[in-house]
Amino acid sequence: MSRLIELIKKIKYEFKDEGLLIRALTHSSYKKKVQNYEKLEFLGDRVLGLIISKKIFLTFQNDSEGNLAKKLSLLVCKDTLVKISDKVNLKDHLKTSKEISNSSLKSIKANSMEAVIGAIFLDSDLHAVEKVILRLWKDEIEKIDLSNHDPKSRLQEWCLRKRKKLPIYRCISKKGPEHDPEFTFSVAFDEEFFATGKGKNKQDAEINAASILLKQIEK
Repeated sequence: MSRLIELIKKIKYEFKDEGLLIRALTHSSYKKKVQNYEKLEFLGDRVLGLIISKKIFLTFQNDSEGNLAKKLSLLVCKDTLVKISDKVNLKDHLKTSKEISNSSLKSIKANSMEAVIGAIFLDSDLHAVEKVILRLWKDEIEKIDLSNHDPKSRLQEWCLRKRKKLPIYRCISKKGPEHDPEFTFSVAFDEEFFATGKGKNKQDAEINAASILLKQIEK
């Protein structure tokens, strides 16, 4: 419990029901018949999206709807969630199987961070979780830069601007156990552009494929 106290101090929220926090830190690979973070992650994702949407709407009032959507996407994406999880040393408190690979840890940290947000919301209310989110995301909101927005969006914009069509993503394979899969996705448009990417989930594989294809077309 002493290690959890360290996490609670970094989050700056004291749980009334610490069982919710423990559940938010528990991956499905940990033990059978033990509640894991998946449902809390689902809830936390929606709560985070609402709070960040409200914040950027009020902060960037001169932005177009399109730019607000891009900023939202950047602020709630996996890479940002991993940064926030590292800020509070979430990794030190995760409960996972010893068989989990290092390459899967990034997704687990991001998902667990969303689950922690869901747990805080259930333990308190929207106002309390809003304070936590805005404190943890303060630096990310202040320094947000759309020039580096996600590869899938950049590739889609390029394809529409240059060829008036969308790139096509396809799942080529899925390997590994359910708790530690590896997906391979392809992305293509026209007959001259094609790339593949791997990831621990479908979204990551698509993003990696898009990033590789962008390097080809931006040479």
